[in-house]
Amino acid sequence: TLHHKGDIRLELARAALDQEFIYEAPVDIVICAIYERTTLGYGNRGERYVHIEVGHAGQNVYLQAEALGLATVAIGAFNDEHIRKALRLDKQYKPLYIMPVGVGLP
Repeated sequence: TLHHKGDIRLELARAALDQEFIYEAPVDIVICAIYERTTLGYGNRGERYVHIEVGHAGQNVYLQAEALGLATVAIGAFNDEHIRKALRLDKQYKPLYIMPVGVGLP
C-alpha cells in the first residue's frame, strides 16, 4: 500500500483522459498489480488470477462505499505510464483501476 502526501488528483484526471470526477472526488484509489509476484507460482495463468482478485478488491470498494453512503466507479481508461509517473511508481507496477470515491450525484 502506497500513500502520497499532497494532491495529485489533477495529474490522475489528466492521465485518465481528463475525466473530471477523478479530480472532483476527495479520494482516488488506484489499484495496481505486479504480475510477476503471481506468475512466478502460476505461470501465465497468474495474470488471470490477478485480474480476478482485482475484481474482488474493486467489488469490496463498491460495497464499502455504498455502506458509507458514498459512490465510486471503476475506471480503466487511462495512460498507464502517466499514472505511474503521477504516483512515482516503478515500471513493474501495472495500474489496473482508478476508483474515485465521494458523494454520488443526486
